[in-house]
Amino acid sequence: MKMELNLVEEFGPRLADGEQAAEFRMGRIDPYVGICEEMVLNFTGIRNANSSFINALLAGAIEQHGEGVLQCLVFKGCNPVVRVLVESAISLGLDKVAGREIA
Repeated sequence: MKMELNLVEEFGPRLADGEQAAEFRMGRIDPYVGICEEMVLNFTGIRNANSSFINALLAGAIEQHGEGVLQCLVFKGCNPVVRVLVESAISLGLDKVAGREIA
């Protein structure tokens, strides 16, 4: 099963509320991890984002489900600013998982 989540349709062109991102992740991403072979997060049309939103969305998913969640996530339509934030959130999530495994 493939699923695509169009973020501009859900939130508009600015991604800024980390709490909103966490709620979205828990309701629209977490339940489908393990069911979907491919989950596309479509950032097309997103003009601006902040680390609070992207970290809650992606680092939280990695922390919740482990590194394997990256096998099904596909990032589409990222502008350069969003791309940097996505890469940073992935790194943060992986660091949190690694820290939890060490402890």
